[in-house]
Amino acid sequence: MLDTLIEHESVREVMSDTGLAQIGDSLVNLCYSIAKSSVLGHFVGEKVRDDVLARAIRSSPVYGEIGRRTDTGQAGDAYEAILAYVWLKGGTSIESVVGILKQHLLIDSKTGRRQENNIASEAFRRLLNDLIAALPLSKRESGQ
Repeated sequence: MLDTLIEHESVREVMSDTGLAQIGDSLVNLCYSIAKSSVLGHFVGEKVRDDVLARAIRSSPVYGEIGRRTDTGQAGDAYEAILAYVWLKGGTSIESVVGILKQHLLIDSKTGRRQENNIASEAFRRLLNDLIAALPLSKRESGQ
């Protein structure tokens, strides 16, 4: 697709790319909206909060690549950049992302916002675990 625009050599470079994060923001919201619509049985449009994505990335092995002092917004952006990178490189599809989210999005119309955010964070954590394999190795991991 547009993978020729992406020449990152490390996970850290991917996670700090603000352009990827902007594309990822749209992808996250689109995929979550489709997954939630499918689960609930009617169309909804959702904006996924940064704290949902931050909780998901903070519990993953890639979090160490962005530092412990990262605020919620930066952690959310890093997650979005990862999703955009993997999608643009052809490592996942919208259908696959929606399927994984849907599988773990155990909500209904009576689920409260706080509980939904916790469930969504876990769904995004599981998705991230699948995406990690498609990320570039850092110089440390590749032995350089």
